[in-house]
Amino acid sequence: MLRPTQENIMSAADRISKFQDTTPCVLQSGLSEIIGTETYAKIEYLNPVRSFKLRGAVNLVQQLAESKNISRVLTASTGNHGAAMSFACREFGMPITVGVPVNADRRKTELIAEFGGQLEFLGNDLDDTKEHMLKDPLDPGHIFIEDGSSPEIVAGTATIGLEILAQVEDLDTLIIPVGNGALIGGIGTLVKEKNPDIKVIGIQAELASCMALSFKAGRPIDTKSCATFAGGMAVRVAIPEAVDLLLDVVDEMLVVSEDEMKRAMVLYYRCTQEIVEGAGAASLAAALRYPEKMQNQAICLIATGANVDPQLKQEIFGYLD
Repeated sequence: MLRPTQENIMSAADRISKFQDTTPCVLQSGLSEIIGTETYAKIEYLNPVRSFKLRGAVNLVQQLAESKNISRVLTASTGNHGAAMSFACREFGMPITVGVPVNADRRKTELIAEFGGQLEFLGNDLDDTKEHMLKDPLDPGHIFIEDGSSPEIVAGTATIGLEILAQVEDLDTLIIPVGNGALIGGIGTLVKEKNPDIKVIGIQAELASCMALSFKAGRPIDTKSCATFAGGMAVRVAIPEAVDLLLDVVDEMLVVSEDEMKRAMVLYYRCTQEIVEGAGAASLAAALRYPEKMQNQAICLIATGANVDPQLKQEIFGYLD
């Protein structure tokens, strides 16, 4: 079962606290003025891996390390999950192999290597990479971790919701980027159990919208491609368990374009002097595209990560000229 219990979430919070402090949730006056509503940003890139993925990874790997039967961890990633898993495995003394698409962001693959992950460049996208890694039976003692179907990872992401509720009084709406669904599944579970009146909105890229399509259909829907520049959202195969949880804890799914995310990256930089990655700006892109859904509310955007490929960073700074 993917849905974490309150006990799971509190145990995850305790494990995570050894590796990062509570992350800030900041009232953004500049963004509030532009969007026209009280706007907070939950800043999830102030940790060694510069993304929210640290939470699920350390919660999971600490528990894996307690098993004497696992000799190597394997996982597939577009970058941030692999970096977080490599960091956690290094901390707990576990070897890890991370498969990434051949076109994975350079900054993210550098982080994976920096934290000791063994890189394998396989396939053209995340789901293709998974297929390559699982085409043969795993060696004895090896375990494959799928980010979107790990209850321990979902419990880790739920701790973000725990912090937000303690930081923002009278919150009306959470706007959360969606890739495989682990982030929104965790936050949504915690928030809906604590305060079901808070609206949970998921955001996907128009070019990688399998979870938005699945939400609309009420069942898993895959897409033929996931050609978004936002690697953290580049998923084309919907995980059934993640879809089930999405349907339970999410009120609405929306999509944004590539240009809207890039322009949101620029606006976030202008207001904060920080460049976030495409997925990290997706919540802001949605608030700008759908202002009628945010009026007279206190909203919270999730700035999920700030590992930006140098070429993309140069393109974004081009927008600023």
